[in-house]
Amino acid sequence: MGRIGTPVIVGGLLAGALLLAGSARTEGQRVDPSASQVRPEPVELTNSQTKGSFALSPNTLASAPPVLGLSFTRVVNPANTPFVVCVYFSYRPGETAGTARRRILLGNGSLYPADRPGGFRLRASAAFAKLKAAKATDVRLALEMERLHPAEPWSQVEVTVAPPQWRSEGSKNTD
Repeated sequence: MGRIGTPVIVGGLLAGALLLAGSARTEGQRVDPSASQVRPEPVELTNSQTKGSFALSPNTLASAPPVLGLSFTRVVNPANTPFVVCVYFSYRPGETAGTARRRILLGNGSLYPADRPGGFRLRASAAFAKLKAAKATDVRLALEMERLHPAEPWSQVEVTVAPPQWRSEGSKNTD
């Protein structure tokens, strides 16, 4: 029988101590689900389901980043139907509980070519200022897909919109 060397024993003891220390730290703590940063799921827009939305985190509302980036990661549009995506803040006014939702337009954008993934950016500063003035609650980033030529019927269009990317001037993602 061979002997186990000192480095192996010390390494094993160190690994065990780290595992125990990590489990002891989380054992007595509660996890607040509202405090965790949950990444929103992508939104699917189709010719039959033209509206979708993302919840806005309290951090995003508080920091009011000036630029919104939207990425369209999957596009199915065999007829190359031109469409536009209108982007709004949807909210309830703070001073009047129980009222209908209101909207503030951030802007709109489209993909070219209309059958390929892509994205666009919109300025959000003015819309965040309007939200603050309205004492808005229950704020969502609402998307609405519309045909560029409303008189023409819809053909098959399916678009996957990735979670929004909030940006500061000239910087990388903030959310």
